Amino acid sequence: MRVLLKVLPLGTALICLGVIFLTVGCGSSGARFRYVQASTGAPSAVDVQIDGKNVLTDIAYGLPGSYQKITSGSRSVSLFQNGTTTNPFFTGSVSFGSGDTTLISENVFSSITLTPYTDDNTAPSSGNVKLRFINAGPSVGSVDIYVVTTGTGIGGLNPQLNLNYPSASGYISVAAGNYDVVMTQAGTQNVVSGLNVTYTFTAGQIRTIVIIDSAQGGAPYNQLVLDDLN
Repeated sequence: MRVLLKVLPLGTALICLGVIFLTVGCGSSGARFRYVQASTGAPSAVDVQIDGKNVLTDIAYGLPGSYQKITSGSRSVSLFQNGTTTNPFFTGSVSFGSGDTTLISENVFSSITLTPYTDDNTAPSSGNVKLRFINAGPSVGSVDIYVVTTGTGIGGLNPQLNLNYPSASGYISVAAGNYDVVMTQAGTQNVVSGLNVTYTFTAGQIRTIVIIDSAQGGAPYNQLVLDDLN
């Protein structure tokens, strides 16, 4: 009986370890991703396959993607012309974390790339909004970003952020309210075409604002808004 009592806890421990290993191996069911097609000059909408399975279809240029569930870990991601399953535009390995990921097709279509950006959807502090910016416009270059109360202008102010292509900023926190998001050529206050937009932000929101070219490249540029939270 004494031996049996010693063996039972060991067996229980081994079972628990097995469960842990299986959980890690299978990934986290809490992971999510969203996809944005921002590669300029693409011939048509795209379908997205992950590990050989279609997960998104008919995704046109510059549409704000919504989150989809995915198992975390390294996954093979392929982009195909809508309705086809051969000759992918892009195939590569993407590592998905246990949280949320934004995938963006970037660069001109002849040199298409796929970049994952890790999202932080931890709720902002009371009364505030979290904003993040991604520069996915291959011809826009480096920009300075001003987030100012609507109507105040940017004269005499310093930008909150500078963002090169391709890259993402960290998150900034602002009080809920009405804001102008103004983007200028880096080092100047020359506003870039299409990149002066007014928003109303509500407490508790998180937004990612993505700079994109026009569909065929170049101006007019656009601020694509992704709804991260609320």
